[in-house]
Amino acid sequence: MSELVLEDAGGGVRIVRGPTNLGIVDAADGAAILIDSGNDEDSGRKLLRRLEADGVSLALIVNTHSNADHCGGNAFLQARTGCRIAATREEAAFVENPLLEPSLLWGGYPPASLRNKFLMAKPSRVTDVIPQSGPIPGTDLEAIPLPGHFVGMIGVRTPGGVLFCADALASAEILAKYPVFFLYDVAAHYRTLDFLASCPAELFVPSHAAPAREIGPLVEVNRRAVDRVNEVVLDLARSEPTWEELLAGLVTLLCIELNHSQYALVHSSIRAHLAYLADSGTLSTRFEGGKLRIGRR
Repeated sequence: MSELVLEDAGGGVRIVRGPTNLGIVDAADGAAILIDSGNDEDSGRKLLRRLEADGVSLALIVNTHSNADHCGGNAFLQARTGCRIAATREEAAFVENPLLEPSLLWGGYPPASLRNKFLMAKPSRVTDVIPQSGPIPGTDLEAIPLPGHFVGMIGVRTPGGVLFCADALASAEILAKYPVFFLYDVAAHYRTLDFLASCPAELFVPSHAAPAREIGPLVEVNRRAVDRVNEVVLDLARSEPTWEELLAGLVTLLCIELNHSQYALVHSSIRAHLAYLADSGTLSTRFEGGKLRIGRR
């Protein structure tokens, strides 16, 4: 089993580097707080082994949101340590009922191809329902609202100014590979990007990008990626395609290779873009012969 890669961020904060960056924060009485728990039991096992080697107990996991790569270690760690788990009210529903995520993406009960560990963590019990903004009770941490990517996502700021940004930002490499980065609410995501561009922090830790002291350039990379998807949708809408025609055209233009999981993620995210563009008055929809057609206003 490979060892965790840790970076000391100062002030009793360590960053666990990996496909999903996590946090270990020193707490009172020789205990520790985790910011997210990774994608599965193996992640949880590695984290527990690290804490045991340090001689500290696990007091709490703060989940920034309920995607499986952020709460996949919860069940193992809670079973082994009895630790508390904190999440916002919206995200807590998904943490405790993981079937909700593929159901949301699919729009109904999901097929077996979507009921996998990448979209469904093992369920765990949320003991602390926390607000989306303000102090996280019983800790020195602060919840920072970062809506857009998922239903009630937060960032977590430490007293020393380290801001764990969850999935509000992705690296340029990830956005090149996945040009339609999953968004639940496009308008909210734009507001989050505006907030991060002017947010004071000593160090920003996105879950899927390298930690940085200056986050402005990465914010702009992410903003351009969202703008690009909107531009493609609006361009395709000139011919008043059906929903399926628009989706196929976008996937072709952006060179997206689909499997069942990618189809569900792209399908759901493009509908969020459609809602944003319709609400902003640039798209219209109509029904013709049982088909939804999308056009420009």
